[in-house]
Amino acid sequence: MPNVLEQYGYLWPRTSLQTLPNWQTIEDKRVFVRELPESLEELSLDSRWPGFFPSPICFVTTADGTQVALEKVVGASIVNRFPYVLALSFCTKELSERHHIRRAFTDMLESSGSVAVQFLPPGEELDRAMNAITSVPEEKTYSRIAYSGLSTRKALTNDAPVFDSAYMVYEAKLVKPGKDFEGQSIYSQPWVDVGSHRIYFLEINAIQLRQDIAEGRSQILWRSLPAWKPQHELQGPVLVEGDPVEDGGYKKGYTPHYAFPSAGTIAFEADAVFHGMAVKYLPPLPEDQVEVDNDRARWPCFFPSSAGMITSWSPEGYPNLMPCGSTTIVSRHPLVITPCVSYARINERYAPRVSLDIIRKTGKFGCGVPFINDVVINAIRYAGNTSLAKDSQKIARAGLEVEPNEWAPVLPALPLHFDCQVIGEVTLGTHIMFLGEVRRIQVRADVTPENPIEWCPWADVVPSK
Repeated sequence: MPNVLEQYGYLWPRTSLQTLPNWQTIEDKRVFVRELPESLEELSLDSRWPGFFPSPICFVTTADGTQVALEKVVGASIVNRFPYVLALSFCTKELSERHHIRRAFTDMLESSGSVAVQFLPPGEELDRAMNAITSVPEEKTYSRIAYSGLSTRKALTNDAPVFDSAYMVYEAKLVKPGKDFEGQSIYSQPWVDVGSHRIYFLEINAIQLRQDIAEGRSQILWRSLPAWKPQHELQGPVLVEGDPVEDGGYKKGYTPHYAFPSAGTIAFEADAVFHGMAVKYLPPLPEDQVEVDNDRARWPCFFPSSAGMITSWSPEGYPNLMPCGSTTIVSRHPLVITPCVSYARINERYAPRVSLDIIRKTGKFGCGVPFINDVVINAIRYAGNTSLAKDSQKIARAGLEVEPNEWAPVLPALPLHFDCQVIGEVTLGTHIMFLGEVRRIQVRADVTPENPIEWCPWADVVPSK
């Protein structure tokens, strides 16, 4: 991790799971297990996430014409490609001092219908914004920006304030009812209530990127996977007959050390420059946004996201793995994990996935947490480009062992695994968001305070080499 990011690092666990009453030790498997959901009484004592999941952090602002508001969001995620939609989750139930109702902010968001989601480089400005949020109570969210002392300007497409020190800004508005490419109605309302939280769906209509980044003179560096060092054998050798499947189709690349822009990304296609920011406006209609070319259909700009290793059992009993870069946690009670799975027929990049039908039929999936390791990274690359329909042994050929867990396949090489029950789904346009209530968490025994998982929720910005 770069030195500038070390102060923002997060380590898990901070206490040995062996000493906590909610965790059980399964010695023969060398894992800790916790059953969920927990009671409200248990939650009130400690409402921190019971298991680690890598999630980015962003700042979100809104304005209602008379006041402005500032909040931070953990786990903001791009959930749909056409239209280009991001999801923000806010607590709507009083759970604890950590998880409490964000009513002042959400009332203003719903009144204005728009936000500016923004990212600040590590340093004093980011620290001042975070300090304003932690120091000023939520009911006075309208005074947080002034408390921070940071200068702002108005967004280009709405009234939300934008920090002058932000290097990237996504301007978005609450989605409106519409139809997907198959004529199915979507977004009857711009949010869905899930457990303790409300998920807002916001269509992105403009992206601001600092001009030096857009021109390639600087780069955003993002480490999309946590770091961790297994203390016992990662897994045994995986033996499977036959060579890896090569279908000659489009191949998505993957690296946990992501740089934007770079040779492996598309160029940022700006329409104008304002206030030292290159600006791209997105067309208002999804059909005008569609890019059939696989490369041009990528996200038009960097957005920090984390990956989940989504597993499931096929009806024939084959283990299936879908690495999903749009996976996040949206509710604390119950704990809900939401992978977003493509269902639209756009191109090879966005096409119906076998995992979609499997999860719908079984109503269950697993979510493993990958980490920076050559075996894991190679598995993501292979499994992310190979369908179970073409290779029933895709996990083995990806180089991973499978533990025959009844609920969903467990990949014992990974430090954490969540068993999830599907409690609903949301149709978004090109993707389906599965709402997976976590029923069980499994953690490797060598995940300890002395050997923690290390994660940073922020990206760095550096001059290009």
